[in-house]
Amino acid sequence: MKLFETTLATLSAGLIATSSLAAPTDILFILDGSGSMWGQIDGEAKISTAKSTLTQLMDDVPTQARVGLMTYGTTSKESCTDVQVLNALGTDRTAIKASISGITPLGKTPIQTALMQGITMLSGAEPADIQKSLVLVSDGIETCDGDPCTIAGLAKSSGVNMNIHVVGFDVDAETRAQLECIAENGGGQYFDAADTSGFQSAMQEAVILAQATVEPEPAPEPVPEGPVITEFFRDDFDGEDISDSWILTNPDPESYVVEDGALLMLSTSPNPFTEENGTNLITYTGDMPDGDWDAKVTFTGELTASGNVLHFGLWKDTDNFMASSFYANKAGSCWSTSASLTKTSKGEKEEVSRIYRAHVPSLGNCYTKLPKGPEDWSTILGDHETLPTTLTLSKRGRSYTASLEMEGVTLEDGTPFKVITDQFTALRAPGELTFGMGRYGNNATGEMLLLVDSVVINAVEE
Repeated sequence: MKLFETTLATLSAGLIATSSLAAPTDILFILDGSGSMWGQIDGEAKISTAKSTLTQLMDDVPTQARVGLMTYGTTSKESCTDVQVLNALGTDRTAIKASISGITPLGKTPIQTALMQGITMLSGAEPADIQKSLVLVSDGIETCDGDPCTIAGLAKSSGVNMNIHVVGFDVDAETRAQLECIAENGGGQYFDAADTSGFQSAMQEAVILAQATVEPEPAPEPVPEGPVITEFFRDDFDGEDISDSWILTNPDPESYVVEDGALLMLSTSPNPFTEENGTNLITYTGDMPDGDWDAKVTFTGELTASGNVLHFGLWKDTDNFMASSFYANKAGSCWSTSASLTKTSKGEKEEVSRIYRAHVPSLGNCYTKLPKGPEDWSTILGDHETLPTTLTLSKRGRSYTASLEMEGVTLEDGTPFKVITDQFTALRAPGELTFGMGRYGNNATGEMLLLVDSVVINAVEE
């Protein structure tokens, strides 16, 4: 008896320690009142241990909880509908203790019927937005041909936060399996008790768990608007030379250097994509993403020469490539910067382009959508020395486009200003990702100095 009282005191202390953390909760106890509860454990009838423990719990369950009590098997030896609601949720604890005292085991174990009534009671109790827990105490298996394991699953679909915890008191393997299934399907936990102290500990744990706040199901991840972009490769040129991710074709060490986190390139030569023995063609040695991708090169530069400046694309040889290019073109009355896309297959060339910024944007095809209108050419060139510009080659399916944007250049609504070319199609990749710089044709004069800040390849999933 002294051990029993000590264990109850420990149980009480544990529940009091958790009461400050408890939120408003509905707890419905279903206590087995079948004849088998007269069986003895540690020299005492199981029903006596269960009643003493549950009576003590009535003093220690936090006042924030509304408690109710059900039992079964207490009025008939043969009835499979012998389920009694002794106390509704929120009944005074003194009245519940009186009901516990009056329970006398007698009949069968209609667990399915008890669970159905208990789930109905909890799901219909207001307020509906608090946690609701059912604590079933049983020492035996369903004896009325019911399927309580399946019925327990209704707790999850009841429309409220509900779970079912089960304490099995001195049960055999078959009974344990059924009671474990009830707890699992009811979203709760099973506690196995083989003796008096084990039962008291199990009841304490079950009640503490019944008070815990059930975390709501996490909200589904928002479906991203537009494509999902994942960085696949990046080179910020932080070393002392070009990394092993690249190989140089016809290198000219006097015309490039890697320093201060950038690749500095100098050229007075024609476009290396189209010229035999073009110098300093830099080709990526790694794999490209499967499916769609964007390949981006970001740079600043001194653009004193006229014509195309930076070439960035899939290059096989001078007769076969798909290349985006950046132009700084001072020709006739249309002084402009632009992006172009060139498809060359077996020497046959097609090209599309889009004006980005223009000195005189009102003449013929010299047109930009920037709202500021005509710009001073020296301002455009000065911006390119300080504002990073990004040239992008994009693959979508078998189609390719080129695009161009400059940091800080925006439309009237503040969105970045970007131009995108028309598309070309290639059934197979027309080469390896390559970049280089050079003037348009042999007749152009002046030099070009570019500082390449980074090359990035992004995988794109629509």
